Amino acid sequence: MGGAKVAYEKVLALSTDTYAVRFTGGSRAYVAINGDGDTDLDLFVYDENDNLIAKDDDHLDRCVVEWYPKWTGPFVIKVKNLGRVYNNYRIVTNDDCNHFLT
Repeated sequence: MGGAKVAYEKVLALSTDTYAVRFTGGSRAYVAINGDGDTDLDLFVYDENDNLIAKDDDHLDRCVVEWYPKWTGPFVIKVKNLGRVYNNYRIVTNDDCNHFLT
């Protein structure tokens, strides 16, 4: 909870990676992904009640979402690969994501 986290992952073709992350209520929350350019990746964030909180589902593999959680608790992050090959990506949470999306 709180500080920035960075991970390098691989999502298989036509698959979804899922993460459970705890965010602090009332504080700015970020999630961003930056793929390898091979496929379209979409990013979705759900609260603990399975409500969609934020999404970036354009036709790129670079996605950013930002929100202010109303409470402290777990959120589910889903990275969906719409392509027919795998995609290596970097995922960043609670960081200034703009530096790798330019």
